[in-house]
Amino acid sequence: MTDTNGTTAKIRLGFVNGDHLHFNDLLKHAYACPTAEVVGAVIDDAELRAHFTKEYPELQTFDDADAFYDAATPDAIVTCANNRDSADIVEDAARRGVHVMKEKPMAASLAIAEHMATAAARHGTRLMVNWPNNWSPAIQHLKTLVDDDAIGKVWQIHHRAGHGGPPQSYLTGSPIGRVGWDWLIDRERNGGGAAVDFCSYGAALSRWLMGQPSSVSGVGGRYAKELFTVEDNAVMILAYPKGHTITEGTWTQPAMPVKIPAMIYGDKGAIALMGNTELKIATQGIPGQHSGLPVEGETIVAPALPAHYASAIAYFTYCLLNDEPFAGIVAPEISRDTQEILEAGLLSMQSGGAVSLPLPAFLD
Repeated sequence: MTDTNGTTAKIRLGFVNGDHLHFNDLLKHAYACPTAEVVGAVIDDAELRAHFTKEYPELQTFDDADAFYDAATPDAIVTCANNRDSADIVEDAARRGVHVMKEKPMAASLAIAEHMATAAARHGTRLMVNWPNNWSPAIQHLKTLVDDDAIGKVWQIHHRAGHGGPPQSYLTGSPIGRVGWDWLIDRERNGGGAAVDFCSYGAALSRWLMGQPSSVSGVGGRYAKELFTVEDNAVMILAYPKGHTITEGTWTQPAMPVKIPAMIYGDKGAIALMGNTELKIATQGIPGQHSGLPVEGETIVAPALPAHYASAIAYFTYCLLNDEPFAGIVAPEISRDTQEILEAGLLSMQSGGAVSLPLPAFLD
């Protein structure tokens, strides 16, 4: 999109809070994005602010949101705040007529997610929730294949995500790790632990491909880490009338001898997400063959995505400039429903039983 002078139109983009571990990548993408003009960042922690000032000398930083808004006059912001405090940032931005992109997940609770969506709707601003896997050509092609009935009706998804979790030395290392891990291992600010961090990916994928489940069961706990009190591992089972999803999250996976692909099963075949651009698909074999026999799947390289799918920043600014809706996993309604799934899973961990959806959020 170009302006009346023939130059590329840009969104004046700011950042409010840099606490998320993904903040550096998002800032890097913003500077590389032709449709974004970075106008400043509010970074609360003094050491973290000094770090990013050194890394990005051209970045104007602030320790106060009012000063930032007055000086930078952004059209939109990206917030990398913790999952609890993001609601106040979204509401403050919406009151000023500023659009917001929140880094995943949406919130620390369903009530907070509802508050964020309501604030944006009330003030006529737009809200997007970024999921980093949305910019993978493979996951976008997966949706195309499912919509085209390549494997029939999807009845099961199995998704596992995770890493080794916070290191023992996170408090004394880089300010990025100190700040980023400090809120992730705080139940009040994060909403949970590994369940919220990593079960969320499978929950969002399931909501996108299969819709909202009818109930959720969760199991999790602090199995290996002594640095915090939130769960370091969790599994959630999302039940549908004719199907289910298993989504796993871990902070105790220091290494993987074999990469476990996300699996999507339909009544005519299955798809494995092998990487950023590669999928494998296997469909029904010869009638009469034993259906449990392994099938050598066909490897598919996903087609390249349009330029505005290069990053979350590219997509966010493109949609704002072209007045297009946020689609796919990053649509706010998908993230709101994902939050409901996570909350039900956490409630199930406490009660030991399945929790039915929808949750009565309006009673909170």
